Amino acid sequence: MQRLRSIATRRMSPAIELLLTLIAFVIAFGLRYELEGSLPPGFPYLTFFPAVILTGFFVSTRAGVAVAVLCGLASWYYFLAPTHSWRLSGPAVLALVFYVFICATDLALIHMMRLALLKLDNERRHSDRLAQQNKTMFHELQHRVSNNLQVIGSLIKMQQRNVSDPAARAALQTASSRLRVVSTIQRQLHNPKRQTTDIGQLLKAILPEVTASNDASDRVELQVEAMPLVVSGDQATPVALIAVELVSNAMEHALVEGRRTTIRIEIGHAEDRAFLRVCDDGPGLPEGFQPERSRSLGLRVAYQFTEQLEGVLSFRNQGGTVAELSFPLQDMDVEEE
Repeated sequence: MQRLRSIATRRMSPAIELLLTLIAFVIAFGLRYELEGSLPPGFPYLTFFPAVILTGFFVSTRAGVAVAVLCGLASWYYFLAPTHSWRLSGPAVLALVFYVFICATDLALIHMMRLALLKLDNERRHSDRLAQQNKTMFHELQHRVSNNLQVIGSLIKMQQRNVSDPAARAALQTASSRLRVVSTIQRQLHNPKRQTTDIGQLLKAILPEVTASNDASDRVELQVEAMPLVVSGDQATPVALIAVELVSNAMEHALVEGRRTTIRIEIGHAEDRAFLRVCDDGPGLPEGFQPERSRSLGLRVAYQFTEQLEGVLSFRNQGGTVAELSFPLQDMDVEEE
């Protein structure tokens, strides 16, 4: 269908149109002349109608008109009684009127169809241009937002050097780290072509930013064990931010002066639920710890995003601390191993 549409709307040079017009007329006239005597009376235009329609469709409307005129004159002189004469009898006039009406109707319909196809092609090209412009503007906007977040994070980090209070320095460092991570997520996810993302690949890209921003890359080993788990862009953002907060929390409490620590991130799914586990080899949770009542900003952020995902966030001791997020796989596409 696309091929036929391109043929019907392409433009030919006048010389090519003239050549195809003459070829169509010669073939139609030759076939009709050979069939003379083999056909019953009343079929003077048997081969002429297809020639007019095909030429009007595949060449141009004016080529179809030219073929219609030539074929009409040829049938008038050779095939309408009295033959080999330009005189007209009553039946010949009626036959010519019928021929003109059919050809005019067919060519008018073909011409309107061609105009409609040309208009459709123009609108499609216009839509493609607008889509490309919107795509370019979208990329530029996301790039600027990401850069602005990085600049703000850098400014906060610079301000941190002028603060002597340890709590204030820690708060500024945490804020700077979060801004850098959000900037990375912004760049990774907000792409008009990327409607879904593999959460494991995303975390492998952004979690090293967490250790780097806390100057802990040489003391923390990140291990990401991820089953293929594709989620929508809207869901990837809260999952990624929860993972960032849990890893940051693990570094804060598992790092002991003078030793390295290993933080293992596990991602997978079972039936209709997905899970994210962050495990460290630190001292574990203190006795009677209730994370949902913690005053930690990071944990409060994690619980807020957990509610957005309609999930469950839990903590337990198991050779260190294990934080586990479980959330339903609604509107998610899960790839099996």
